[in-house]
Amino acid sequence: MTTATIRHTAAGRWLSRPGRRPAARIRARLRRAARRGDAGGATVELVIAVPLLVLMIMFIFQGAVWWHATHVAQAAATRALDAAAASGGSAGQGQSTGQDTLTVLGSGVLRDPQVTVTRTATDVQVQITGTAATVVPGITWTVKATAAGKVERFVPDLAASGG
Repeated sequence: MTTATIRHTAAGRWLSRPGRRPAARIRARLRRAARRGDAGGATVELVIAVPLLVLMIMFIFQGAVWWHATHVAQAAATRALDAAAASGGSAGQGQSTGQDTLTVLGSGVLRDPQVTVTRTATDVQVQITGTAATVVPGITWTVKATAAGKVERFVPDLAASGG
């Protein structure tokens, strides 16, 4: 049996035809495919497009969670600054106020928060770091919030006292 007489038994088509070159076979196959139209094209598009669409939506939600976690961290940093900068306040008071605020506001969106309060004689700085809750598996977005201000202190009004 020569290659010209070999048939594919299931489909009844010639596996190779005598005298045809590979380029001609490819062109003939493309012409047949063009006549069939887009049969099955929607399925392929759906298989490619839907996972990408879902991933895009998940990243939008991840961005929203990160944004919310950043606002929670900033609110906690501001409250910690107010407590630490108050007249008679301390870095420990700022630290506990920041932790309490994070417990109340951000226990769901801000993971592993770290509150750092630094107080000198004139300045207070609060830094809160953590990671936003994960929506997209394998993605972690860092959250950082900083607040700084002056320590509140009593300064007598020398002009009012005649001095």
